Amino acid sequence: MNNPSSYSIADQLLTDLKHEQQFVNLIIRGCIEHRWALGDEEKETAKAMVYNAFETYAVSRGISVPDAEAFCEQHLDELIEQIQAVL
Repeated sequence: MNNPSSYSIADQLLTDLKHEQQFVNLIIRGCIEHRWALGDEEKETAKAMVYNAFETYAVSRGISVPDAEAFCEQHLDELIEQIQAVL
């Protein structure tokens, strides 16, 4: 792993992991806020936070915006439930 190509791959991997971590952290934070929300407005705000992070992640992975929106709307509640079950 001492050749320049290996360092480039390692640098790219670290960059990708940091990028993914930002989305994961936002999604987890939104799920936690959703769990502890006191009213409907707080729940909707938390759900929007998860939706936006989820959609941005999908778009960053090459999905078109309309397809990402449809995907998020279809899977958002399931995503929140699964993450809350782990937390």
